[in-house]
Amino acid sequence: MNESVNFPVAPRRLHFAVLAVTLAVFAAVIGFVTLRLRAGLREQILNRDGETLAAVASLQLANSQASLAELGLADDSGELVNAVLQASKLRGVVAIRVFDARRRFAGALPWIASEEPPDAADWAALAGGHAVTRLHPHETLATLVGLPPETPSADETAPLVETWVPLVTAEGAKLAGAAQFWIDGRALAAEFAALDRRLAGQAVLAWLAGALLIALALAWAFRRLAEANRALQRRSEDLQRANRELALVAKTSALGTVTAHLIHGLKNPLAGLEVFLSGAAQPGAATGEGEEWRAANELTQRLRAMVDEVVAVLRDDQTGADFELTCAEVVELALAKARPSAQVVGVVLAHEVSGKAVLPGRRANLALLVLQNLLQNALEAAPRGSEVRLIGRTAGVGAVEFLVEDRGAGVPAAVRARLFQPCQSAKPGGSGLGLALSHQLAQQSGGRLDLVRSDATGTCFRLFFSRAE
Repeated sequence: MNESVNFPVAPRRLHFAVLAVTLAVFAAVIGFVTLRLRAGLREQILNRDGETLAAVASLQLANSQASLAELGLADDSGELVNAVLQASKLRGVVAIRVFDARRRFAGALPWIASEEPPDAADWAALAGGHAVTRLHPHETLATLVGLPPETPSADETAPLVETWVPLVTAEGAKLAGAAQFWIDGRALAAEFAALDRRLAGQAVLAWLAGALLIALALAWAFRRLAEANRALQRRSEDLQRANRELALVAKTSALGTVTAHLIHGLKNPLAGLEVFLSGAAQPGAATGEGEEWRAANELTQRLRAMVDEVVAVLRDDQTGADFELTCAEVVELALAKARPSAQVVGVVLAHEVSGKAVLPGRRANLALLVLQNLLQNALEAAPRGSEVRLIGRTAGVGAVEFLVEDRGAGVPAAVRARLFQPCQSAKPGGSGLGLALSHQLAQQSGGRLDLVRSDATGTCFRLFFSRAE
């Protein structure tokens, strides 16, 4: 799990592309539904007119046959033509053709050359008692019914309605014949045009309303996806950080075991070496040799002091010693450990303490180890004659923070990228573990170590404890 996991955020242009495709599909659906509705409404209007004309024609035929029956006359095909002519007075009829029950031509008005009967499909519908109506938007009467070309206005196009109606004497009676009406279709064409405008307006309004809802829904969905993506990124980063910390814990745990073994083995030899060097550095030795022996003796004392500090921390952890140190005491102890090194490099140590925060013993010991490492790094980075400042103060209810500031050249950018991870040290002889161990010690003590700033004017680290354990 060392490799980073990326969750790319969809670019804005992809959002617009998804929105455009969705709106296009929605527009296609609206168009399809509108066309189907348009076809259905047109068919209803045509059927309405056809059924009305069929009812009138059948009524005229029934009345005519009733009159003939009263006179004792038989039915003939001329009666069919007469009934159709009576019905044609109620409509804007321009031509008619009549066929009897055997699909034979019975008459026409005006004279029409074509005597071709209706096709089988239309005749089947007529036999079932249904009218058949069609609108011809741009046709000539000559083309449709075979008028002679020399007929006046025969070549002028106009909307024409072709209607086939069944002729029956009563409801449910046998088909007596069929009539074809050619009707002026301008009124019907105007009605269709008005219908198309209404449907187009409704389709546009429906699309605009739907597009607004879709845009709002997609915007909400994209925002939720972005939030989920950011949450996944944060979780990925948390998992990576936890993985690094676990790896560091494993390394420092092994290092702690080795350190404990090493300290146990060094303690007694260092004590003997200190006694030997102390005797060799007694007054009376040659001047040059005495100085060298004294320097070696001081170094040995520092090594033994460091060993004693680590042993004390380990002993306190094992015995669970119950004691407390104030913020001022922690600052003073850390400065006392750092003063010899400060004198050697010629750097001034300054401090500032505010508040009366108290640290438990274990936390205070670990804080001292972290502050000693931070102070040592600051002394090594600070120019000779400059100042290194240690600040200890209360940072809220039960919280305390320590700041270590120097006036050095700052932490290099390459080091800042992996500041608290074990890495190659930039200092001669460095192990690259100092800040990583300090960060781990801060976490083990319930605190947090952060880099506050680092630039050409200096560096500032912050050790923060939220509340006492």
